[in-house]
Amino acid sequence: MSDLKPVVTPAELRARLDRLPRLSLADLPTPLLDCPRLSEALGGPRILVKREDLTGMAFGGNKIREFEYSIAPAVKEGYDVLLHGAASQSNQSRVTAAVAARLGLKAVMVGKKDAHSDQINGNLLLTHLFGAEVHLVENEAEKVAVIERLRSEGHRVYNTSTDGAPLRSVGYVDGFLELWGQLEARRIHPDALYVCSGAHTHVGLVVGARALGIPLRIVGISPSPRKDAEANAHLARVANENARILGLDLTFTAEDIESYGEYAGPSYGVVTPAAREAVQLAARTEGLVLDPVYTAKTLGALIQHIRQGKFKKGQTVVFVHTGGTPALFAYGEEIL
Repeated sequence: MSDLKPVVTPAELRARLDRLPRLSLADLPTPLLDCPRLSEALGGPRILVKREDLTGMAFGGNKIREFEYSIAPAVKEGYDVLLHGAASQSNQSRVTAAVAARLGLKAVMVGKKDAHSDQINGNLLLTHLFGAEVHLVENEAEKVAVIERLRSEGHRVYNTSTDGAPLRSVGYVDGFLELWGQLEARRIHPDALYVCSGAHTHVGLVVGARALGIPLRIVGISPSPRKDAEANAHLARVANENARILGLDLTFTAEDIESYGEYAGPSYGVVTPAAREAVQLAARTEGLVLDPVYTAKTLGALIQHIRQGKFKKGQTVVFVHTGGTPALFAYGEEIL
């Protein structure tokens, strides 16, 4: 990767981003902070944290930055319902409801009846608080029925998972520009960046780095078990769509993506021992609050890699804190 050449300058990339419709939702830039006590506790590299949990509204997180681009078409085209459905403690459902409230739209959550849906707390509490119409269902047919009912009532339904999805990655091309500017201003040249790898945040960072010709190792840690080769091929396809949207002369393959599903544990939403340790260690060394589903598994993987000698003193790693902290309040007995 050391022979990468830029295809655009930072100013040219900014100009391409600025051509796209965008909402103003996030408090930017988010801080880039040192974690010296965490680094000392691990006896390893310098660790910096990019505080995407501080993007502002609704307890922040990466979805706020992504939604600035991906929900802009919903506003432009006159949709009146923002809908999302996933786990009962979904961060995206929480942010969907909050953004709908900010924009004066109707929010509908069609979440799952799962292990964390019995009590109204964490993200589920906030989704209710922001005024969403909440349905907790047991199967896909029930979800489809809710959507069909909304449409039969004359609503235009915008699903924040699927509608405008490629634009969510664009949000983190923008995010990479911001982060790299902060690093350059401090003359910091990191050896790696670790981020939770669902899809769009990871992909946007990769596209941003490649566009600027920066040979930064970007390591994605999946919150769900998956086959890495298949996942990386999918992420490469998303990256190619992202490059097309921005008019970048780039092509990605699975070999350009680094992500791992082995740190997710038996299934999504299950707290692993490494994630539990990461939550406790970040809190007790830096006062840094992680969520148990996404960021804890990512930092847990980084901790394991440091202990395996993959990163040492004198090196620097950036950990992207993608948010999700309200979910922690639904996992008390599993964390302490």
